[in-house]
Amino acid sequence: MKTKRIFALLLALMMVLSLAACAKQSASDDGAASAAADFPKEDINMYIGYGAGGGSDLLARALAKYIDLGDHVMVCTNLTGGSGTIAMMECWNAEPDGYSMNLCLPESFAVQVLNGSMEKDVFDKLIFLASPVYDVNTLSVRSDAQWQTLDELISYAQENPGKLTIAGVGSGVNKLWAVEIMQKLGIELKYVPYDDSNSTRAALLGGQGDLLLCQACESKPYYDSKDITVLAACADETVSFMSDVKTFKELGYEIVSGIHRGFAVTPDTPEEIVRDLEARVKAVYDNPEFQTYMHEQLGFNTVWTGHDDYEALAAKCLEDFPALIEAASNY
Repeated sequence: MKTKRIFALLLALMMVLSLAACAKQSASDDGAASAAADFPKEDINMYIGYGAGGGSDLLARALAKYIDLGDHVMVCTNLTGGSGTIAMMECWNAEPDGYSMNLCLPESFAVQVLNGSMEKDVFDKLIFLASPVYDVNTLSVRSDAQWQTLDELISYAQENPGKLTIAGVGSGVNKLWAVEIMQKLGIELKYVPYDDSNSTRAALLGGQGDLLLCQACESKPYYDSKDITVLAACADETVSFMSDVKTFKELGYEIVSGIHRGFAVTPDTPEEIVRDLEARVKAVYDNPEFQTYMHEQLGFNTVWTGHDDYEALAAKCLEDFPALIEAASNY
C-alpha cells in the first residue's frame, strides 16, 4: 500500500509538471502570436553594408519604397565597411523583434566564413529571410577598348598574360568569380579590388582598369548609354534587358555566377514574425509595378527565393566555394 501511495504521488507530480509545462508553452505561443498580430508597431530599420547607388543599396531602397508596413516605414541606413559585415552585425546584435533587417549577400558572407573573416556561428544564426533577385555577373570593357568581343579579349590576354587588369569589389567572392573566369577562359588577368561598385565602374571608365566584373544591375546604366560593351553574362539564359549580350554558356564556357541579393533578420526573431516579414516581401515581389521598376529602371533579374530555400542556399554556399578559394590563393 505504501508503494502504491508513493507511485500515485509521483504520478500526480508528473501530471502537475506536465500541465505547467504545457501552460508555459501555450503562454509562449500566445505571446509570439500576439506579437505577430501587432506587428509592426514601429518603423523597421534596414541596414545596408554597401555604398549608395550600388546594387544592394538600390534593392534595399526599392523594398522600402513598396513594402506595406501600415502606418510605419522602412528606414534605410548605409553602414559601409568590412565587406558588408558592419551593417550585418548591427542587425545581428539588435533585439530579436523583427524591427532590424539587413541587406544580405549570402555568397559574400559564406566566403568570409571560409576565409576566416566571419565566425561561422554568426553566419549560422543569422536568419536569411528571402531574396527577390538573382543578380548575374557580367564581364565588360569600355566601348572604345580594342577588344569588343570575348574572342578578341581571350586572344589578346593569352598573348599578354597578366597585362590586363580586371576590377571588382573587394577581395572576397568577386575575386573568386574573376579567378573562375580566368581559369575557364584560359587567361591570366590582374585582379584589382575596390571598396565599392561605384569605384570599379569609375576605374573602368576612367581608364585605370581594362575589364570590369560586376552584377548586371550595376553595368546596365553604362550598357544603356553605350559607354561600355558587355562581353558576356554569367547566366543560364539571355538577360532580358541585355538582349544582344551572349551568355558565357552560349559562347561555349560553363560559367554561371551571381548574387542572390536579399534580406536577413536578427537571430532568434520569433518564427511568426519571420513569416510575417517574408509574406510582406513576397507581396512586394508580386506587385507588377515593383517588377516593372526592377526590370526597366534598375536592371534586376527578379527570381523569388523564399525563407526556407534562402536558408538552404546560404548553407550550400559554404560547400560550393572552398575549391575556388584554393584556386584564388594563387592569384
